[in-house]
Amino acid sequence: MLKGAIIGFGKIARSSHMDAYKNDSFNGEVEITSAIEPNPNNFQISQKEFPAIRFYHSLEELLDNEAIDFVDITCPPQYHFEMLEKCIAKGLNILCEKPFTLNLKEAEIIREKLLNSSIVFMPCHQYKYSPIWCEFKSFIDSQEDFCRPLLQFNVFRTQADPGLETLSDKWRKASIDTGGGILVDTGIHYLYLVNWMLGNPVRIMSNLTTLQHLDYNCEDTAIIVLESPKGAAQITVTWAADKRYNDAKLVCKNGSIYYEGGTKLLKSSSAGIEEIPVPDASDKKNYALQYVSMFRRFFDAVKNNQQNINWIDEAYQSILLLNKCYESSNSNNR
Repeated sequence: MLKGAIIGFGKIARSSHMDAYKNDSFNGEVEITSAIEPNPNNFQISQKEFPAIRFYHSLEELLDNEAIDFVDITCPPQYHFEMLEKCIAKGLNILCEKPFTLNLKEAEIIREKLLNSSIVFMPCHQYKYSPIWCEFKSFIDSQEDFCRPLLQFNVFRTQADPGLETLSDKWRKASIDTGGGILVDTGIHYLYLVNWMLGNPVRIMSNLTTLQHLDYNCEDTAIIVLESPKGAAQITVTWAADKRYNDAKLVCKNGSIYYEGGTKLLKSSSAGIEEIPVPDASDKKNYALQYVSMFRRFFDAVKNNQQNINWIDEAYQSILLLNKCYESSNSNNR
């Protein structure tokens, strides 16, 4: 059995991650034995709600008392770099929530350290395992090189996710220097999806702005246009909408895919129009299943001691794209 520890026992750890670990497919194969939670209030509450898990205040305290095979880093982004450095130094296999670092300099340091180790590292880019985006990816891969598609993603929310009520660290609303802003919280998912579907962008234009939430110390809206050798993409994410809603479109001369929220997408091709059932992209109840698929690949790699360099590069590329978005927006707003 693989034994793991969660670093930062907040909302994403309690919900999607823990729900995934409890999936029947991992029965008797993986166990979360311990966790780190420095917040005193959440520490006590978590102990009561998850009695099978041993809680500690620091990584050093945990490692002095536990023998583990991997860590799952789910603390706020500003702590990722420190935790990654410490875990790499201990030779621990690592799952890490997005963004895996805050800036390109940190990403370069961690990438180099991972490549010089045998550690199995995987970024939590769970959207790649959504049936919706797998349909988009398969459609693009089926096209000839000369048929360059246009991708569009729209993600509408009314506010930043408040996280756990028991935690005072509302990092999503904080400065971008500490991981705040909709680009880091939501936009990065669609940046790595574009990178996965179309390849590395050769041109990026972005605008980060605040439309509604003037009390936030960061942007509440991001509009991004990316061009890659295989096609182009446009991403719009906002916390300034009147309701929670997702849609996406993929069009090219050979056909199209339309997802307009809900539990179906429409695929059009020379064979006709096909209606494909999918999980609702706005329903967080479906998130755990994406983690199950992602964790499956990570655990298999850990058991076989097979480092995947592509996962390391994928994490680095996501931060590189973030950096280019910030640079583009700053240049446009001068």
